[in-house]
Amino acid sequence: MAPSVALVKCSTYDEGTVEESVSRALDLLGGIGKYVKKGDRVLLKINLLSASAPENAITTHPLVVEAVVKQVQSAGGIPVIGDSPGGPFNRKMLENAYEKSGMKAVAEETGAVLNYNTGSKTVSNPGGKLIKKLDVIKLLDDVDVIITLPKLKTHIFTKFTGSTKILFGVVPGLTKPAYHLKFQDVGLFSDMLLDILAYVKPTLSIMDGVIGIEGDGPGAQGDPKKAGFILASQDSVALDVVATTLIGMNPMEVPIIKRAVERGMATGSVNDITVLGERIDDMKVSFKKPSGNGSPLNTVMSSKIMRRIFLKAAVPYPVADKKCVRCGICRQNCPAGAITITDKARMDYSKCIRCYCCHELCPHKAIRLKRLL
Repeated sequence: MAPSVALVKCSTYDEGTVEESVSRALDLLGGIGKYVKKGDRVLLKINLLSASAPENAITTHPLVVEAVVKQVQSAGGIPVIGDSPGGPFNRKMLENAYEKSGMKAVAEETGAVLNYNTGSKTVSNPGGKLIKKLDVIKLLDDVDVIITLPKLKTHIFTKFTGSTKILFGVVPGLTKPAYHLKFQDVGLFSDMLLDILAYVKPTLSIMDGVIGIEGDGPGAQGDPKKAGFILASQDSVALDVVATTLIGMNPMEVPIIKRAVERGMATGSVNDITVLGERIDDMKVSFKKPSGNGSPLNTVMSSKIMRRIFLKAAVPYPVADKKCVRCGICRQNCPAGAITITDKARMDYSKCIRCYCCHELCPHKAIRLKRLL
């Protein structure tokens, strides 16, 4: 049976417009009552990459979160807003991120619960291809239903971050860099993400595609751009296929989708998806692609020497510019331990694995990418 994805126009972050669009998207899929029952604790797994204001388009917009909160409450559910952002997973970091992203205001307005459980555990993942033991936040134990609320963004490493990539946020804090170090190749990293998807099995995904990030996302180096839609689906990969098609990307050029097709989780073609609501051709918008690209490492010669030469010459490398304030966030989140702080952040390229965590998490837009070729 073909997966269904609801596509609804949402041209602005006006409270009434967003609520109407989210409601219509859910109605197209059978209504919130199909997914949430009275008394259910429902995790709204937001994209909380960093402590960033809504206008930067880096995190899920609070009005989209608020609209979903109200839908969950209308079904008798108890909404719990949560994520494990980049960096240390502790209460202080969460408080800062919740406040700056507008999530604290959503909770105060609606009565939704903000998660402050920073515990983690290792779980068995027999359905995983690469990861049979997975590190996850304990919050997953406290909920009955999981709804992901991804933000539409391009990504410097994985090309696109959406309904599947958002689940990397169930990996606790500084464990994320360890996974980057273990799965340096973007294909293997994508398989790891699909293993997480196989474990979490979110009930529903609702994408904030009103204003997304194009170019060198998913953080401050990307550029906000209006896309004007809300997407919803029970199938995370199908939603990503529709989203990438809408912004002018070939889904099969996105490593996560390509690996999902190879694993029989999708066909990679929007023609095999039932799109409800608006027509895709009426909603398309062209997003600038990221300049970085991890995919060449999937096809480069197996020789370690050739691989090292290719990595050095063809794949962009991070450089700190004069905007660097020596805050140390890049060093703290570098999985390879390749960064030292002197007059500015300095990268040891013999250690750098080109995961771009430094570029992604720098709050000052001080990490740019350069390439030799």
